[in-house]
Amino acid sequence: MPHTTDKRTYQELARLLYLGRLQSRGKRPALDPTDRGQLAFQALLFECLMSTREHPHPLEQPRKSAMASISGYLNAICHQPDHLEIHTNTACRIASRVLPFLHEDHGVCGIPGLRLIDVTCRRVRLTHLPTRARLDLVDTHRWHDMDTARMIFQQETSWHQRDGRAPL
Repeated sequence: MPHTTDKRTYQELARLLYLGRLQSRGKRPALDPTDRGQLAFQALLFECLMSTREHPHPLEQPRKSAMASISGYLNAICHQPDHLEIHTNTACRIASRVLPFLHEDHGVCGIPGLRLIDVTCRRVRLTHLPTRARLDLVDTHRWHDMDTARMIFQQETSWHQRDGRAPL
């Protein structure tokens, strides 16, 4: 096969695997990140997402399975070279579940050390300070302007400040 066919095959593979640019080691695509901090954060995130009502993660808020319940909103989980992307139709809602807050009776809920970088018309960018890992929540819906995107984000996270809670 000519080289152009290989290149076309690689580009199609990158598109199907949601890879923006295909990482490769030699002739094989590299799908897993190599940064230990990114891997540690992803392990913590997936552990939180796999919790259930019967077996809640210690970082869950009391009397709810908030992080476990968001798994139904996930459309795709895509590894990028330097960050993890979660494609969803409710990026701001997922951010409100994983961002940490302090519950006066229960302690810290959400993922400690996770902080907001910015909100765009389609993405919520987060960073995990202890591991320097990055998470992008990519919404399938694009908001009309930045004011609308910020308003939606503030509406979704406003419950962090009610009933003895305080955002971190």
